[in-house]
Amino acid sequence: MCNDSRLAELRLDNNLQQKDVAKALKIKEDTYSKWERKINDIPIAKINEIANFYKVNLNYLLELSNKITETERTSINLNIMCERLLALRKEKNLTQEKLSNDLGFPQRTYSHYENGSSIPTTYKLYYIAQYFDVSFDFLVGRSDVKEIK
Repeated sequence: MCNDSRLAELRLDNNLQQKDVAKALKIKEDTYSKWERKINDIPIAKINEIANFYKVNLNYLLELSNKITETERTSINLNIMCERLLALRKEKNLTQEKLSNDLGFPQRTYSHYENGSSIPTTYKLYYIAQYFDVSFDFLVGRSDVKEIK
């Protein structure tokens, strides 16, 4: 997931301090610091803001790829995410129960992700993307390219 080095690397490459990034994201410096040190999970809306701030794709930001690529969109689409979660599960002929067990989530929790009544954390979506071997950007609707580049 967001490794200390990737967030710190991007920040340092842009000659920024944590307080600069925190101000741009309208959060407390301590909050950003905890994200950079992997103490707290980054909310999905904020991980999208960070990717846009640094002009990188989510796969790069989350270290699923070492390549910065353009995405078709700069926003997360929760409706697309729900549709893709369902489609990916069905492609593998998995029940919600089997998938939930494989991922270590309660089945009810995963069901809420598919029907859109709950938004997964960045951490959980990261593991779902890895499980299905798909791009994080694809999973959340920023890209239509399924594979990680």
